[in-house]
Amino acid sequence: MALWRKKPYDRTEVLAAADKARAQGRIRKAVAGYRKVLAVDPNDIAVHGKIAPLLAQRRQRDEALRSFQFAAQGHLKAGFQDRALAVYTQAAAHFPEEAWIWDEIARLHLLRGRRADAVNALLDGGIRLGRQVRPKGIVLLRKALEIEPWHLEATLALARLLARSGEKVEALDMLEDLAQRVRGKGRRRVRRAIFGLSATPGNAWRWLRGK
Repeated sequence: MALWRKKPYDRTEVLAAADKARAQGRIRKAVAGYRKVLAVDPNDIAVHGKIAPLLAQRRQRDEALRSFQFAAQGHLKAGFQDRALAVYTQAAAHFPEEAWIWDEIARLHLLRGRRADAVNALLDGGIRLGRQVRPKGIVLLRKALEIEPWHLEATLALARLLARSGEKVEALDMLEDLAQRVRGKGRRRVRRAIFGLSATPGNAWRWLRGK
């Protein structure tokens, strides 16, 4: 006869212990607790949302991304778009090189009628990705301009990436078109960017005169 019996699983108790460990910065213990909950209920959206950033901190990339996506999609199916958006925003902070995350953030902003926020998400993602993988950054910035053509920051960022990718002619054409559509400080910034790509006397004069 056994002198002891294995303590029965208590979700509330296990989850509380994991939450406490997370609050104390004991990531390994927190992850172990959340995994125990997911072993019983692999569809627990809330726990996936809690474990994902911890897995990202531990550099367990694939598992973290799966949990981020599972949590976000679960919120979407339940009709909570802003919760899904919050999960994807957190995922982007950990994995800014993942273009699909920025796409999802922009898509959800558009679903909520927030065009400016969608553009800013694609702009942010495009700039970050452009530092590592220029083609992917270019794709995101082009998507931003599909939503808001001739957006100043997005156009300037795209022109820089195009120039660095050997597409200087397209970059200059784009900036020249933009210069005709903006005024004041915006035009001066565009003219400065043009001069940076093509340092001719004429471009210098137009930059200094803001023409």
